[in-house]
Amino acid sequence: MRRALLPTVALAVAALFAAGTGTAQAATAPAATGSLNCVNAYIGANNGQPFYHVQCGVIGQATWYANAACSDGSFRNAGPFTNFREVYVYCPAGTEVQRGWVTSD
Repeated sequence: MRRALLPTVALAVAALFAAGTGTAQAATAPAATGSLNCVNAYIGANNGQPFYHVQCGVIGQATWYANAACSDGSFRNAGPFTNFREVYVYCPAGTEVQRGWVTSD
């Protein structure tokens, strides 16, 4: 189930999705030598397994990570990636994804 779609995020930007608000906030990440473009970010669940989904691509040289904050206080991440990926970051069963975001080096 999709809650909301995040607009395209460009050049070294970290996308932060606040669960339940339906809004996305962008913050500048450290400068990189390439550009990062992320789309189709959403929070969902599959058979009771909560996840944060995002697709990101890189032009030039950039390293990126997908991150999720879980309702049990834990943080999960996937990466590092240096090219296009469709990523799911899972929280433990019985919890919820509170927010998901992308960071880059």
